[in-house]
Amino acid sequence: MTNDVVFLHGGTAGGWMWDRQVAELPDRTTFAPDIPGYLTRRAEEWTSFDAVTDRLAAMIADRTTGAVDVVGLSMGGILSLHLAQRHPQLVASVFATGVSVLPYTRGMRVGNAATLALWNRRFYWAGVARTMGLDGDGAKEFIEQSPPLTRAGARAQLREVEPGGVTRLTEISAPVMALVGEQESQYFHRSLREIRTQIPGAEVGLAPGMHHGWSGEDPRLFNRILRSWLDARARHPELLPAR
Repeated sequence: MTNDVVFLHGGTAGGWMWDRQVAELPDRTTFAPDIPGYLTRRAEEWTSFDAVTDRLAAMIADRTTGAVDVVGLSMGGILSLHLAQRHPQLVASVFATGVSVLPYTRGMRVGNAATLALWNRRFYWAGVARTMGLDGDGAKEFIEQSPPLTRAGARAQLREVEPGGVTRLTEISAPVMALVGEQESQYFHRSLREIRTQIPGAEVGLAPGMHHGWSGEDPRLFNRILRSWLDARARHPELLPAR
């Protein structure tokens, strides 16, 4: 029996970002929701990781009869680990990439302050669309729907993430595969090493040549690596060892 798969999106996107992964899993029941506070669920203001995780847990419990495989990128990766820690009975495994678990550097905090200042400006989201590789109608739709989260919600999110330690990693018992793109900043490589230290038995690795949003940068590579994990809890041979 295979598990259902829940996809949790990054902090500047929505459930749509997983379309190319969902399409490659016709043999699985998949669920890629907008996280509470985002897009179709914008009316549910983001308050805290605990509260949002508990709402996600309730959604999962309503839709499934057993534990699920959870896939998350960036903010969604934080939530996937948090879900495994707070609601272990719902999580069969975690596949998380680009996860922040350490305190942000000063440079990252300055960058986040600038992002919040520009949060409601259309030109900022046009730039985000370009970094995501969106163009044509996809880029237009993304910009029209942005920001996907209110600035107050984004500020509340960063208040928890910037100091690090959102999740008590040592309490996670589910199998975990944690990855970063090979070309991501050293901060994410350090966070990956911290996950390896705090979660004994976690599989860790680097996606070769990839950056932070590599589910969209090279969806075929992402899907091959993900499929190995979902089907066999196996490390795909294309993964590089963590540094």
